Amino acid sequence: MATITREKKYIRKEIEKLPPELIREVLNFIEFLKQKERQKGWVEFDEWALNLAKEKGFSKLTEKDISGIVSAYRQS
Repeated sequence: MATITREKKYIRKEIEKLPPELIREVLNFIEFLKQKERQKGWVEFDEWALNLAKEKGFSKLTEKDISGIVSAYRQS
């Protein structure tokens, strides 16, 4: 925990030395890292959903089957 605090202090100190255009690049990189982490979560969810579909036999459904199920649901 102390290391993270030290690292954060170092990062803050170094960012303060940067010109505004480089600070914007750092912010863009931070957003990139956050997006990458979110996508990792999406991949894990997709894998879970795929395994569930296989388990429940949903993987045998065609696009036409799914379309029919969704249409019937929307009409109810």
